Amino acid sequence: MSFPRQHLLSAALATAFGAAVTTWASVAAAQTPAPAAAQVFDVKLPAQPLAAALNELSRQTGAQVLAAGEVVSGVNAPAVSGRLTLQQALDALLAGSGLIAVRNGPSQVTIQRASGAAAGASLPAVTVQATSDAATTEGTGSYSTRSTGAATRMGLSLRETPQSVSVITRQQMDDQNLTTLTDVLRQTPGVVADRLDERVKFTSRGFELSKMIDGVPTLSFNSVAGEASMLSTAIYDRVEVIRGAAGLLNGVGDPGGAINLVRKRPGTEFAGSVSLGAGSWNRYNTEVDLGGSLNEAGTLRGRVVGSFTDGKSFIDYKKQREEVFHGILEADIARDTVLAVGYERQKTGIKGANFGQAPLFYSDGTRTDLPRSFNSSTPWSQWDMTTDRLFLNLEHRMANGWKIKADASYTENQRDRIGGDIWLWPSSVDRLTGETLLDQGNNPAKGTNKALDVFATGPFELLGRTHQASVGFNLNRYDYWVYGSNSVPSSSDQVLVNINSLRWVPQPAFVYPAFQFGEQVEEKAIYGSTRLRPTDKLSVLLGGRMSWYTSNAWSGNVSDGVGGRTWATPTKENSVFTPYAGIVYDLSKEYSVYASYTDIFQPNTAKDASNNVLDPRRGKNFELGIKGEHLDGKLNTSFAVFETKEDNVAVVDEGALPLPDGTIPSRAVQGARSKGFEFTVAGEIARGWQVMGGYTYHAKRDAEHELLNTTYPRRLLRIATSYRLPGEWNKLTIGGSIAYQSGIYFDDYYGLGRVTQGGLTLIGLMARYDFSKQLSGSLNIENLSDKRYYAGLGGYNGYTYGAPRNVWVKVNYKF
Repeated sequence: MSFPRQHLLSAALATAFGAAVTTWASVAAAQTPAPAAAQVFDVKLPAQPLAAALNELSRQTGAQVLAAGEVVSGVNAPAVSGRLTLQQALDALLAGSGLIAVRNGPSQVTIQRASGAAAGASLPAVTVQATSDAATTEGTGSYSTRSTGAATRMGLSLRETPQSVSVITRQQMDDQNLTTLTDVLRQTPGVVADRLDERVKFTSRGFELSKMIDGVPTLSFNSVAGEASMLSTAIYDRVEVIRGAAGLLNGVGDPGGAINLVRKRPGTEFAGSVSLGAGSWNRYNTEVDLGGSLNEAGTLRGRVVGSFTDGKSFIDYKKQREEVFHGILEADIARDTVLAVGYERQKTGIKGANFGQAPLFYSDGTRTDLPRSFNSSTPWSQWDMTTDRLFLNLEHRMANGWKIKADASYTENQRDRIGGDIWLWPSSVDRLTGETLLDQGNNPAKGTNKALDVFATGPFELLGRTHQASVGFNLNRYDYWVYGSNSVPSSSDQVLVNINSLRWVPQPAFVYPAFQFGEQVEEKAIYGSTRLRPTDKLSVLLGGRMSWYTSNAWSGNVSDGVGGRTWATPTKENSVFTPYAGIVYDLSKEYSVYASYTDIFQPNTAKDASNNVLDPRRGKNFELGIKGEHLDGKLNTSFAVFETKEDNVAVVDEGALPLPDGTIPSRAVQGARSKGFEFTVAGEIARGWQVMGGYTYHAKRDAEHELLNTTYPRRLLRIATSYRLPGEWNKLTIGGSIAYQSGIYFDDYYGLGRVTQGGLTLIGLMARYDFSKQLSGSLNIENLSDKRYYAGLGGYNGYTYGAPRNVWVKVNYKF
């Protein structure tokens, strides 16, 4: 690391966090190495570059490996397998390379050139740490990962995990210009992204997906105060998506699965980038990303990411601005202990924002034929979302290979919303005159989420074999508040306007309080699992969690201006046990078969027409499949069949009016069942050719075999790919994406008719040219054939159009 770069980054991070770094550096430097410890591990490493092999060995043994980039660059490691100590595995990896492993502590080694050591010389300290997280995708250039702990808390490969998991890597997000979580999930196999308005609902196998950040569950998106679909991907290394019940170790159990957002972390070498982008509808973006060591010893590291986006939309008079900041400091406060603290902020402001959808029918039952650019809300309608999140994690690695980790976070969400939106309950649009009702109001919301997760994971010996275990505790507390005010002293604030003149409707003053309500939710869980290895080919995973859940809802009396709270009867669930079982059997070096089962318990957040929360969802999830790991782990494939049975499934209550917060009421369905199968592929299929894709079929029906969720496609095909050309053309990378979905339909809640959309295929293209090692330019085209299609249908008894063909160009410079 050069002197100027180190001080440049130090100044940037000091501005963001303040100057408290010197003390941490001193504490880290004062640590002394502990005696070496020997333990036997089941090591299984394919032939691969040495840097990747060291990362994988770190994952399998829990050790920290320190290695300068220039020391291991260009060195390949042989395949190594067997029951070995850490030193034996390192000796095998380094044989013939001219490198040696020097023990620094009980679970820390340094990779050095052998020349200085052979003569007994005092070797200089190497301050660059190879990441011990084999799941990190940044800098790998891959569309896959070698490890994930999102489903089990144990760092397992995709093949070792007995559930369906897809990972959208940093490389894929950059190649395909996936700048929001919505963009990511539209390219994820088996996931439906259904747009309501500014909000998007994510489902898999017919069920919603819960949210996690760095593996820790969060309830911060469980009310209108927070919206996950607006999240920028600028601050994330990868997005992991578990399909099927994901409640084994994470304190939640949505049957659809879970989305795990994994933040970028600082490295020890200085690295950074600056990018400028521009696109259709006068959109532009600038992004800065800097990270690296803040002291000479490399014991203090930091990273900052900043992004600013602004521009218009294909929808009339709609504009959106986005500001993103992510900062993190990471310190080695002891030789085997790392403390990280960070702060992130995202602010999204939308003018001409939609709450609800455009009308499908006129009031006489005639279909509408509005332009794609039609805006169903007024220009003064706004939707501003702000999220501030503080997080801290502490990780300690023990000499016996165990790791203890604690994660804590505090999140504040705030929504500021003023709107004038067309009323569609039922359709109020007169076909002849164009007159319609405009629903008006001021509807802000706030929410806070406190989350804590503490777990330990590592190997243990039993009957002469090495196994793995994980045990932990999780706590989530969420409190939200919604307030409403009108321009008239009435619970309803609606005016008659012309649908063709919304841009000229004046904004009223919302001075009359209309309602207020909120909820306090607490979820606690203890969880544990073990991966037993009766034989080298067989793995048995057993586990479960015990959950406690409390919900206290309240409403406010606003008529007298005091706003006192009236509490409803609390909802409580105590000591609910959710078991999990999985089995994986290796058929060969490349293929394994698996089966898994888990119970489902998930408190509902959906409310019925009386504004009461539905009873918790309960059910069972089964999955059976085969997974492949090819080309030394560079390519992963899977095929799975699945079935989910569940009671108290929330489905839209057709014909019911929206609730005070604007959400749609639901009703509970008993005996819902979802069946299907899927095939996925991810990684490098040939040198320079990356692919992520999958085909999914599912059908979700109630106890009477009636099809549920008819606005969600039953068949999905997702393919994204990039290819770096060989030879003299190797500066050019080309690729794109294909997204196919089968037909959908929606029946108007008030009997005006059925709307059908047939099978849909969307095509995207990308190209990137590397002018140098530092400078590159890229081009992305979305919806190449300019299809006119519904991105959301029936969510508010209307529709939302998807974006027409659009272009994005970007220039990126790397330090």
